[in-house]
Amino acid sequence: MRATYRNDEDVARLHIESLLARHRERVEAIQGRLGRVYVRRVARSLAGQAALGGALLVVMAAAGSAESVLGILREGVATAALLAAWVMAALAYAAGRKLAVGRLRRALSSEVERSGDVHADRARLEASAPEARVRGMIDAEERRSVALPLAGFAVLAPLTLHFVVYCLVSGWSLPWTALLEVFEGWICLSLAIVGHVHVVVAYLAFRYARTLHEAPTRVLAEAPPPGALRALGYATLASCIPGLIFLAIPPILVAVTGAFVVPAFVLARERLLEERRWLDA
Repeated sequence: MRATYRNDEDVARLHIESLLARHRERVEAIQGRLGRVYVRRVARSLAGQAALGGALLVVMAAAGSAESVLGILREGVATAALLAAWVMAALAYAAGRKLAVGRLRRALSSEVERSGDVHADRARLEASAPEARVRGMIDAEERRSVALPLAGFAVLAPLTLHFVVYCLVSGWSLPWTALLEVFEGWICLSLAIVGHVHVVVAYLAFRYARTLHEAPTRVLAEAPPPGALRALGYATLASCIPGLIFLAIPPILVAVTGAFVVPAFVLARERLLEERRWLDA
């Protein structure tokens, strides 16, 4: 009986080695094909979170709460926070790629960890489905990877676009510190009059991401759900309160600025459609 038992264990160990070799080949193929999609989605999600966090810092700075906390600039804190938000998003994207690679490696290596029971290890390896597991991780990240970066871009891009235009028009003649201080007044005025518009557009970004996530690939390709024009329309409508009091200038300004921002909704759908086609292939 003991010899038979040892013989069974030896056979199981040989089988495990064969299963491990096959598992490594599958994992290498998965990391090359599916891993890229997962890494990009995680990186976009973290970059979007950083952008939204940076937008919150801009609001805090504009409200005057950041001056006593930072103690670095007496004026221009909101403008500095606006520029820093983009740096935070870029760093978060780079960190997200590293984080996703490590998370993917841990998820795929957990199935090959030895427990000491050769029969249990063999059964676990025989039942392992690394590709299905990675596809589940990719699908779970889909909605966040659209909603967070889209919302983050939507709330940061308008004021950033205004800052670029201001620099081109009159900022070139000002020292950098004076430029930060002067533009902070525009940030405070914009947030006071149309700050709620940023909230509306961010909500529409999350809603649009949910619609994209729930829609089949064929629908996204043939009959894409409305997103860009709806966001532009609702943003312009929201700016009428209290924009009409100021000779309708805020709605016009929101509409013109939004024309440069809302194409991000179309770009998000195209990126998602590209990734889905890649996964299907």
